Amino acid sequence: MKQKNRILLTLLIIIILGLAVFVFALIEETSPLVAYLSLGVALTASLVINMVNFNMKSQKKLEWLEKRMTLWNSISFRVQKAGEVSFNEIPIAILIFDDEYVIQWVNKFAKEIFMNQLIERNIENINKNLAKQLIVKASDFDIKVYGKVFQCRVLYEYNIIYMTDVTEQKKIEKRYKERTLALGIINLDNLDEALVSFDTKSKALHISNMIGILEEWANKYDFYIKGYSEERFLLVLDNSQLQQIKKSKLDILSTLKEYCIKYSIRVSASIGIACKDVDSNSLADLALEQLNLAISRGGDQAAVLEDEEVKYYGALIEGFETIASPYIRMKALELKDLMLKASNVIILSHINMDADAFASSLALQKIALSLNKSSHMVFEEELVDDTVKSIYKHIKLSHVNVLNYLVNRKEALALIDTNTLLVIVDCQYANILMEEKIYKKAHKIAVIDHHRRNTNAIDNQIYSHIQTSASSSVELVVELMGFLELSKIEISEEEATWMMMGILIDTNSFTYRTSDRTFNVLASLNKLQANMAKAKKYLREDYIDYTKKAVILNNAVLVEDSFMVAVGEDEIYQRNLLAKVADELSNIDKVEAAFCIGKISQTEIGISARSLEGVNVQVIMEELGGGGHFNNAAAQLTDTTLEAAKELLISKLAKVKEEGKVDMKVILTKDVKGKGKKNEIINVPNGHANFLIRNNEAIAATVDNIKQLEFKNLQAKAAEQKHFEEMQELKKTVEALSIKVAVRVGQNGKLFGSITNKQIVEEFKKQHDIELEKRKILYDKDIEALGTYTIPIQLHKDVLANITVHVVEMAKNE
Repeated sequence: MKQKNRILLTLLIIIILGLAVFVFALIEETSPLVAYLSLGVALTASLVINMVNFNMKSQKKLEWLEKRMTLWNSISFRVQKAGEVSFNEIPIAILIFDDEYVIQWVNKFAKEIFMNQLIERNIENINKNLAKQLIVKASDFDIKVYGKVFQCRVLYEYNIIYMTDVTEQKKIEKRYKERTLALGIINLDNLDEALVSFDTKSKALHISNMIGILEEWANKYDFYIKGYSEERFLLVLDNSQLQQIKKSKLDILSTLKEYCIKYSIRVSASIGIACKDVDSNSLADLALEQLNLAISRGGDQAAVLEDEEVKYYGALIEGFETIASPYIRMKALELKDLMLKASNVIILSHINMDADAFASSLALQKIALSLNKSSHMVFEEELVDDTVKSIYKHIKLSHVNVLNYLVNRKEALALIDTNTLLVIVDCQYANILMEEKIYKKAHKIAVIDHHRRNTNAIDNQIYSHIQTSASSSVELVVELMGFLELSKIEISEEEATWMMMGILIDTNSFTYRTSDRTFNVLASLNKLQANMAKAKKYLREDYIDYTKKAVILNNAVLVEDSFMVAVGEDEIYQRNLLAKVADELSNIDKVEAAFCIGKISQTEIGISARSLEGVNVQVIMEELGGGGHFNNAAAQLTDTTLEAAKELLISKLAKVKEEGKVDMKVILTKDVKGKGKKNEIINVPNGHANFLIRNNEAIAATVDNIKQLEFKNLQAKAAEQKHFEEMQELKKTVEALSIKVAVRVGQNGKLFGSITNKQIVEEFKKQHDIELEKRKILYDKDIEALGTYTIPIQLHKDVLANITVHVVEMAKNE
């Protein structure tokens, strides 16, 4: 650098001297040669300087470019290195596969999690769940690999799978869900009334025994129970305990019922449980709502709310009659008060209005008129059934004064103001009202009904009188009349007869749900000159309906040895015709429930269900989206065919049979394969129970026969409890462990042979020194691929454990 500077300085001096000589030569007028020669020297020196400067700049630029190239080479190398490290070291598995789902390349982490070389192996032979997701083109999903959970992201454009281990995250989520608080309330229905005839000592003994049954149940599932009155108990548990209780189908209901039947105590239990991620006060309110729902559905059942879904358990018997006169008087006076304060009264029932809905509406109309209130019934001739059409035809001929009570839907809407009382009768669901707009416009709503509620029921009413034990809505309204001075309520002989018809139809001529209350109401109607013969006359079938019914009955088939199912022809039927067919079929000997399926419109198929005892058809119909009562219920299906509806119903009935909702208790007198051991009390279908009794393999589980078993059971109970606790501990141990079974794998990833139950128990013994019985393993499929398998094993009749088996590829040196 110094040398370059000296050269430049010398050249600069030469330029200056050359220019100086040039100027001097011009001034002194010396030889022109000298002048031009000196100028040439100066210009040459200037040119050299410029060349030197240009070279220096070029040199610097080259040096800068060399430095940049060196830097870029360094970065490129490091990026490449980072990529290589990422592929092989970061905890994300990467798999590249071809269009046949054969793996072409994987990173190091993928080999580690699958414990397999993977290359050239078909994904189906590596992990079936992963293969299934790829086949349906799922982009984001979770799979399990040898006990760990991986979140998968698939780029189908490039056939690349990225897998991230989210096991700990899922464990935290699971733990959080399992520990979500649940609160429950148990109510012992009808306790005071049932024990009123017992002496103080016996009453205390029975209450103590029932509390003992509840505490034993709580201890079995390890949750907290505390009584806060003689009939009510608080449950505190978490979601994991709730799941165990649900698996048992809340067997406490049947346990309490057995005790009460044994000692002829008319007590059942109603349970409300709520499990949701809300504050404790809100959760307690939800639990109480579920209890009220269970009670309003007739008791002897549980309503369990989990997140946003309510499920029902129990309800294998009809609820006990618990209503008392003071309660009816209170509800009557409350309704009277509301009517008096209202500007007018509108009475609304359900679409396809039947005799009970019409007659109970008419009874409410009469109450309102006796209070000098302007009132009307919503009525549309095209929206009523054939029986009501027959009544309406008679009204137009002989009782035209009743027409003054009736208004159509449009007229009813115009009559409603902010102070109107809308009374909804024989219905609790907005979607099946004769006109939902009337309900939506009303500000003050009262509901009177005898059907069981579910979570879709109307819940904004200011008055509610719902009694599922009542025979009909007519029964409820006429009872209310009794406390409102019936003599002041003008009811003609014909009107009383129509009211009697409502009860007659809803009880199937006093077959279902009749009680002393029902006959008291009939006695009241009889005083008003209700005519049973005339009521029967209204209910006579015409010839066409009779022949239609005969055709459907001819199509009836026996299902599961207990149920009759009949399917109509490809035509539209009245709903009451389907109900009549089901009634007829339920009268056949040994038929526990009967069902009739038929078209009720071009787009709807109706199912009418009937039973005499033992079978809760309401529960069955609810599973199909319908509802009703214990002994008579119905459902409507859309977008389906008659055959599909029949198949769906039969599948539900098979499930009912399997779960033992239709059963009889017997005591086995000898071991019966597949049923139980000698001296066990078991639930079996009625038909099979009678078969066991006829073959001297069982006796009926009567009170006396059960008492004979008690002493033996007490001795066996202690030993059984000890064994149960041991198996519970063994379950915890087994499920906390896992085993690896190494197998030889072919070129495409398939196993040589399969893994047997014997190998599983042998490996468990070898790896953990715990001996299990292979015969208790409940896994009957062949294990023919690598992966993780959950193998159930029945350690005890009430203890099912799961063995985790990791099937891995055997190392080449083994």
